[in-house]
Amino acid sequence: MHKMNRGLILVLPLIGVVLLPSLVGNPYFTHILIMSGVSILLALGLNFAVGFGGQMSFAQAAFYGIGAYSSALLSLKLSWSFWLAFPLAALLSGVFGFLLGLITIRLGGYYLVIATLGFQKIVELIISHWNSMTRGTMGITGIPSPEAITLPRLGTIIKFEDINAFYYLILVLVALIILVAVRVKQSRLGLELWATREDEIAARSVGVKSTRVKVIAFTMSAIAGGAAGSFFAHYVHNIHPESFNVGISFSILLMVIIGGTGTIAGSIMGAIFLTVLPEYLRFFQDYKIILFGLTLMIFVIFFPAGLAGLYELVIQKYVRRVGRGTDQGGLTPA
Repeated sequence: MHKMNRGLILVLPLIGVVLLPSLVGNPYFTHILIMSGVSILLALGLNFAVGFGGQMSFAQAAFYGIGAYSSALLSLKLSWSFWLAFPLAALLSGVFGFLLGLITIRLGGYYLVIATLGFQKIVELIISHWNSMTRGTMGITGIPSPEAITLPRLGTIIKFEDINAFYYLILVLVALIILVAVRVKQSRLGLELWATREDEIAARSVGVKSTRVKVIAFTMSAIAGGAAGSFFAHYVHNIHPESFNVGISFSILLMVIIGGTGTIAGSIMGAIFLTVLPEYLRFFQDYKIILFGLTLMIFVIFFPAGLAGLYELVIQKYVRRVGRGTDQGGLTPA
């Protein structure tokens, strides 16, 4: 019976997530859910480098932009299908992540931050001024939607003509990156990343190849960023350099920190929180930045473990309260 209840606790939220767009029936709400999914891809990707490997990076928006522009240009200039452009854009971002990891491998602390920030600014300058390729500050428009998914004998099963199709696509991508993150965290690579983050010298003394694992973390972070960029480009149909500037990198880093550095659930919660919060602050447009800043300060000062830590604290208190109630109930005479 206990296993059945536990199974229902896991299955029911998943069913709710799948049915949510149909139950709500509001395209704007579905759009917020989709952008939350994009943020989850970016935050979980960055968490590989920052949370698992302890490598502070301000370059996630650069990989995001590389994926978006690569996918858009492959579709428009070479007439590639989204299903071919998407993996290549993610891999191309991964190549840049690999190279950045190699270049910055011996850096740490402020020096690593400056190096990744420099890479971010280089990518911004390229996409803003390479007019013949990226159209510069005018951006790229007319990016096509993904082609319909067809199966033998079944024919077309999904057409990307409405917003719900994009929701289910991002849902699949989020599920995949969560599975990868869980697998990495439970693997030897995850243990090596954790050891390198905590004490690189000690990790090397027990045989951990810290150089290799840090480069892998950067590469995985970049691949996730490129995948998010490719999806974003084909979802919104137009991209602009402002969507991939250093402010976006800062926001993605905050998602990881506010959610709980090094935790998978924390990155998910932080991504959703910082995607949804600005929408509610639209009603306080004149005070938006102040309220946003105060919210961040509260979390950093009072909840250093992030949303994941706060959630665990609430659950622990609830369990203790239930446990006390059970103990007292056991002492009550029949």
